Amino acid sequence: MRRKRSSNWSINHQQSGGGFLLVPRRILRLSTHGSTIMPVIPISSAPGFAAQTGDPAIPSLRLPVAPLAFCRMRHAPESKAGPALSAADVLAEVDRRQGVTQVELNGPGDPLASMPTTLATVALLRQHYPDLIIGLATIGLGAAAHAAELAAAGVSKVTLLIETLDAATAEQLYAWIRPGKKTLPLGEVVPFVLEEQARAVPALADAGLSVTVRTTVCPGLNAHQIVTIAETMAELGATAMELVPLMADPQQDKTPGMPTRVHMEQIANLTSRFLPTRFQQVETDACGCDCGPRCGTGGSCGCGAKPVAQAPLPKPSSERPRVAVASATGMEVDLHLGQAKTLLVYGPREDGLVCLQEIRQAPEPGSGESRWEQLADTLHDCFALLAASAGQRPREVLAGRGIRVLLTEENIEGTVDVLYGGGKGQTCKR
Repeated sequence: MRRKRSSNWSINHQQSGGGFLLVPRRILRLSTHGSTIMPVIPISSAPGFAAQTGDPAIPSLRLPVAPLAFCRMRHAPESKAGPALSAADVLAEVDRRQGVTQVELNGPGDPLASMPTTLATVALLRQHYPDLIIGLATIGLGAAAHAAELAAAGVSKVTLLIETLDAATAEQLYAWIRPGKKTLPLGEVVPFVLEEQARAVPALADAGLSVTVRTTVCPGLNAHQIVTIAETMAELGATAMELVPLMADPQQDKTPGMPTRVHMEQIANLTSRFLPTRFQQVETDACGCDCGPRCGTGGSCGCGAKPVAQAPLPKPSSERPRVAVASATGMEVDLHLGQAKTLLVYGPREDGLVCLQEIRQAPEPGSGESRWEQLADTLHDCFALLAASAGQRPREVLAGRGIRVLLTEENIEGTVDVLYGGGKGQTCKR
């Protein structure tokens, strides 16, 4: 049974910066006026080593189905994730994986930023795999409002990505936050995010969903706050915690160092007093472990990282050498397909470099399904179309005409480069 929470936690408004912390009242009583109330726990002196507590890991598969993102972390490397999986991709991936008993909808964006897509995916999985345990990972915006809807759809587990309870720290951790269609200044939006996360835990728990808190350990930024996160979230109704080491971006000059395995074990030892805690080993390869070359499938070595489903990407051909992009800015894939009046068309030059070659007019709305047939004619030489979102029917029509619609919100040049099998720097610079 969950501990009573209403009298045990409080939002504390700080005098400096207008920020606030969500902390247990017991810790508030320990604070002094004018000083920070977040207790600093020296990692180097934390007692003991942590046993990975909780039940044994269940075979799980991560399904990146969300095209839209709420935020981006400041110190994380640029995402290498491909476009979001389609419904057909999801079924194909679950079908071909033996022994998977649970899935986590997680990435490349946030499942709650694309609720119709998320609910449709859950419904499809529930239809074909009625006993499958379905979870999702989210920053938590809108989670309280959607808790009952998620439970009714068949979601049973939610992992909340909570990095801090402190507004000032959050501004150092997030590069940007976009709760709607516009990116808002961090100073304005961070308090809203922290409040949404605080509301999410009890609302999800009351709806019958189990809540796990997943925190990225960033030395020098939030590492000393993680025990307080665990205690606070336990009082709100969370039932487990996962710790993930920071993957520092090697392209950034100023970035926190990565935690060592000893640091991870010591923090987990402390947080396990409040929540059963699991932690991933410090990452040295693509899967999130230090197991070396023997681990190439995302966690098959037993390191704790979830394997990630990735559908094969379409490839250019001599008949279809180009890719179309729905974009308002010309920098990112940021338009719903139905809103695009024009489409950017990329393709290889004679020297092999992929460049923006032309801008084509999209068919006017209002013609029903024939609109997508006209679009297929317009993009007769394209093998793929990138959009931030698209309806199921236009995706089906275009796929039937040989054009794969890929949903993503990533940078255009990087995403197009991936489709042509290149690395960074293989596209033209505008």
